[in-house]
Amino acid sequence: MVNIKKYRLEDILNLSREEIKEYIISLQQYIHQKLDSGITIDDILDEEDPFEIIEPLLQREEFPIFVLTIINKIQSNTVMNTLLDSIEKGIKKNNEAKLSDQR
Repeated sequence: MVNIKKYRLEDILNLSREEIKEYIISLQQYIHQKLDSGITIDDILDEEDPFEIIEPLLQREEFPIFVLTIINKIQSNTVMNTLLDSIEKGIKKNNEAKLSDQR
């Protein structure tokens, strides 16, 4: 079984675009291994929330797209690049807020 690295938000903020993409793909593999073993998405979410680490970085309307991308194992360049753009935008916004708080 693929083990997913347990990131904290602070870790995600320091990943490169390629590392974030690798994380998304590994999350897809992890979720699908669990689903293929008979565990339901509801059981996965009751046990852990593998999506929560990315949630603060996405707009409200973007988060469900992220979740569906993971569950449906969508890896098209268009969808992946759109998600990566949104996550990078969230990282930038988060970092700007931290700088603002330090002043």
